Amino acid sequence: MTRKGSLSKRLFRTMLLIGIVNVVITLVATEFIYEDIEETSLTIGLADERAYFEQRLVGNEVTSWRSALLTAFFVPAGKEDVELPHMFRGKPVPYAAEVDLKDETYLLSIAPTEQVPGVLYLAQDITVLENREDSFQEFGFIMFAVGILAISLILARLGAARIIRPLQNLSSQIRKIRPDSSFKRIPAHYEDEELNEIAGVLNDLLTALDTYVRREKALVSLASHELRTPIAVISGALDVIDQRSPTDPTNRKTLDRIRQATDKMQADVDALLKLAHRSSEQDRTERVDLARCAHRVVAELESSAPEYVGRVKQTAPGDTAILSSDQTLVHMLMRNLIQNALRHTRDFVYIDIHGDRLSISDAGEGLPSHVRARLDGSADDKSVPEDGLGLFIVRLICERLAWTLQVRQSSHGGTHIDIVFRQEQNHPSVQPEQE
Repeated sequence: MTRKGSLSKRLFRTMLLIGIVNVVITLVATEFIYEDIEETSLTIGLADERAYFEQRLVGNEVTSWRSALLTAFFVPAGKEDVELPHMFRGKPVPYAAEVDLKDETYLLSIAPTEQVPGVLYLAQDITVLENREDSFQEFGFIMFAVGILAISLILARLGAARIIRPLQNLSSQIRKIRPDSSFKRIPAHYEDEELNEIAGVLNDLLTALDTYVRREKALVSLASHELRTPIAVISGALDVIDQRSPTDPTNRKTLDRIRQATDKMQADVDALLKLAHRSSEQDRTERVDLARCAHRVVAELESSAPEYVGRVKQTAPGDTAILSSDQTLVHMLMRNLIQNALRHTRDFVYIDIHGDRLSISDAGEGLPSHVRARLDGSADDKSVPEDGLGLFIVRLICERLAWTLQVRQSSHGGTHIDIVFRQEQNHPSVQPEQE
């Protein structure tokens, strides 16, 4: 499975990257502009100095001027063999550039003169200026970059949180929607047009789902009436036949089987209709003695199938579990589990009721992998299986009662299934109901 990333983290990283790029561009641009301004300023200054010295050139003699930061040297035409100061040596004519000589930095300007033929050499010592510039670049630029990055970090965090917050609010609104009641609509009052559009689309979907669920509930109610009516007719007809007291043992046996099948059908219909309703708030709870319920289930199975007689071994301590639950659903859950175990083994089936759990084990060949996945909840397919409703209904009943179903073992050595109850349902001090 591909690990999902966080939109908030991606936004934060993107904003921070934009801040870093802005810092780099700003520093490069600042350095370029600073160098250009410095060069332009010094060049203009040297041009003024050149004009000043050219006005004072007289005669045909080598002349030099020196101040704290400026050196001027004039070489008249015909005397090019004169020794030049060290900063001018080896430089062509004309020449203008910044020159680094060991621990010194000079801005040089070398050009021919017009009024008095010759070459005027100018050198401005900018060593102090360059040292201060280097210090500023090493400290000032670093502090500037750190400050801007810190601001970018804070803005990226705040910006990502501000963008994600409406999405989190929308997610919170969606999380509150429950399918067991009328779907509440999502308030579409977001400042962003895109989020309002998403909320509107979700509300349209909820409206369609609400209509579908209402139609489903209506169908379940209709099915309840249509299924119960023929069963009631069959039960009534059996009561009439019982009043006639048929003496033929064969007829009596047949009628008993019809009665058992009718009762089973009635219990199945009641349980299925309970499961079909989406809400569990109206379920009727009562005291359920698991041991007695298991005895009744085994008796029903043995009476309907002689090959099951004597194959179920039940163990339960003296303080057997007494639960506050739905009698119909518990009865159906036990019958499906025990009947499934009996069908898939010729050996004994063991029922153990102890503490907070009901355990059913057999010595069969184990459950198929897809059935085991459906029972332990790892199957992605939630549709009704085509290979039978028994264990599928077991899963639905456990979900409805908030019980935990655990397939502890399922292999060629047999299957062991545990049903763990909710602690608040377990009432060992309550007396069991009378049969």
